[in-house]
Amino acid sequence: MKRHRRTLLFLILFGFWTAAAVAGDSYRGESTISRIDEAYRAGRLSAGDRIFHNMQALFAPDELPPEFRTAVTGVIKSGTEYVIEARNSWDLMSPDQQTAVNQYLSRPPVDTTHYSPSGFFAIHYDTSGAEAVPPADDDFSGVPDYVERIGLYMDSAHQHYQTSLGFYPPPPDGDTLYDVYLLKIGAYGITQPENPGDSAWTDFSSYMMIHCSFQGFPPNDDPEGDVIGAQKVTCAHEFFHATQLAYDMNEQLWWMECTAVYMEEHLFPEVNDNYGYLPDFFDYPHYHLTANSSHMYATFIWTSYLVENYGIGLLRPIFEYCRFYSALPSTDSILINFGTSVQLEFPRFALWNYFTGERGGDPVYHDSGAAYPTVLIDQSDLVFPFVDTVIPVNAPDGLGANYIMSAIAPDTNGFAMLLFDGSDAVRWGLTCLSYPIGGGIEISSFETDFHGRTDDGIYDFGRLDSLLFIPAVVSPWQEENHYNFSVAVKPFGDVDASGEVNILDIVYLINYKYKMGPAPVYDTRLSDANCDGVINILDIIFLITHKYKDGPAPGPCR
Repeated sequence: MKRHRRTLLFLILFGFWTAAAVAGDSYRGESTISRIDEAYRAGRLSAGDRIFHNMQALFAPDELPPEFRTAVTGVIKSGTEYVIEARNSWDLMSPDQQTAVNQYLSRPPVDTTHYSPSGFFAIHYDTSGAEAVPPADDDFSGVPDYVERIGLYMDSAHQHYQTSLGFYPPPPDGDTLYDVYLLKIGAYGITQPENPGDSAWTDFSSYMMIHCSFQGFPPNDDPEGDVIGAQKVTCAHEFFHATQLAYDMNEQLWWMECTAVYMEEHLFPEVNDNYGYLPDFFDYPHYHLTANSSHMYATFIWTSYLVENYGIGLLRPIFEYCRFYSALPSTDSILINFGTSVQLEFPRFALWNYFTGERGGDPVYHDSGAAYPTVLIDQSDLVFPFVDTVIPVNAPDGLGANYIMSAIAPDTNGFAMLLFDGSDAVRWGLTCLSYPIGGGIEISSFETDFHGRTDDGIYDFGRLDSLLFIPAVVSPWQEENHYNFSVAVKPFGDVDASGEVNILDIVYLINYKYKMGPAPVYDTRLSDANCDGVINILDIIFLITHKYKDGPAPGPCR
């Protein structure tokens, strides 16, 4: 049983727990954790027992009661929430359980130490026993190749984060070495906060645990092999956690994982281990961007989006703000220098996420969008203009979005007034992609007011083949923010937007042109009856001729 001290305050865990996991296993399927949760919901476990068994699942699966074991253990992408829960709910566990968890939370003994080429990392490992590293030593250095590679990849991460990007180094733990333990743990790696630093903010020293073999872990794309790929991304990921702890040990988990997973891609783009997380984002785009659990690993695409638009140099100053503020306000503090904000960027990010998978490959959007999953379409059976109210199937959470596809009804046209009305507890963004019949794509953004409403519209929708709407909640709070969405069609020539062309439109246009009356409602092209680009007496004559002399009807001005 590996030991970590009870006095440690926090654990950041990255990775899958795959004692028997194979490619294609789903963490949404039956697993040890899901069985424990099911027993708790059914009343067969107390809260303290549930917490303790979750800890066993992470650190000592062989000690679990048989009823919670599964043939395939399943994938646990992060054990952080379980460790935090144990720390914050310590008194719910029995004294015996507390003693066992104390044993899980202590530094382990090992028999050998190797120092990385830079001399910054002390890598501790066993050469025999259940936790021995692979013994291969192809260069006859006397140090297993597995261990030497960890040293090289850790040095790469350290050099890049601290020297190239200028991040603070991890606070020292009493000497000049950073300790890395190679162990048979239920994760790719763990970065353990240990003691408070000496800064005015909540920085912490730390040490790291990395799996001692990566045998049986999910595959990746590294041309050097799955094990080497797993070593690379774990070093990149976990040492970025150590770097984060120089800024704020209590930063929000989603942001810590969002950026740490991105650093895998940034430092070792050939591995693509992080692509395995993406279905948990693209299959659930309505979830909070800031949600914890497995979802937060897939949100590396938010970091990628920010970097692609504003450069890798954006990240360090965000973390400098994170010493004193949470992630989103810190991000806003930097984005304001670019004339934008999270609220403005999120609808654009949601748009980028539509151009993924089979729709990917456009260089305007995600660089690797074609390799990402295709985002879930929330509704696809609508016919525009939909007069009946559309209510979302999956109402979006804060910083979540829906994708609504609609075909165009034949033989219909005019100005489509969008009657969108979202929950006024949050702010909204509404983006529309229009697909003309002849090909191409047009993108529009519609303003919504503080009540979540818009009555903007689409002129000449009859020339379109289909439409995609992306309602997005641009506030970071609230779950299941509902909206109502319908369309009211105004015919060409409907100057007052009453829904029909009649004498009142003629009077309205006369008052506007010659008596300082109000301007035409909605789109001025509805008043340009003869489509000459100017609203004047000729349009009045055109409407009179149409209504009373069987003249041609106003049409779309193209």
